Amino acid sequence: MTAKRLVGRPGSPGRATGAARIVRGPDEFAAVQPCDVLVCRISDPAWTPLFGVISAVVTEVGGVLSHAAIVAREVGIPTVLAVPGATTELTNDTLVTVDGTTGHVLVHRS
Repeated sequence: MTAKRLVGRPGSPGRATGAARIVRGPDEFAAVQPCDVLVCRISDPAWTPLFGVISAVVTEVGGVLSHAAIVAREVGIPTVLAVPGATTELTNDTLVTVDGTTGHVLVHRS
């Protein structure tokens, strides 16, 4: 069986694997666990504290000058941006590998 691959734009280089954590707003921040992969539509400065906990970021919108990309580069975590439907294609606790160098998100099947 071939693993599913989502494609977006590279935002911060590197590669990390972790459980996807869909976050739609600040009221869901408490669900984020260490080493999760943050999956969201977009982030803003209120989301910055999460970047100290997560292993990678996947967003549905944004470019290399977006909040997610800038903060991820500052803290050194891989980021893939502009992944269409990321918050609906992925589900919580699904194991994913984020490659911020190529812009690919590999969805592991159990």
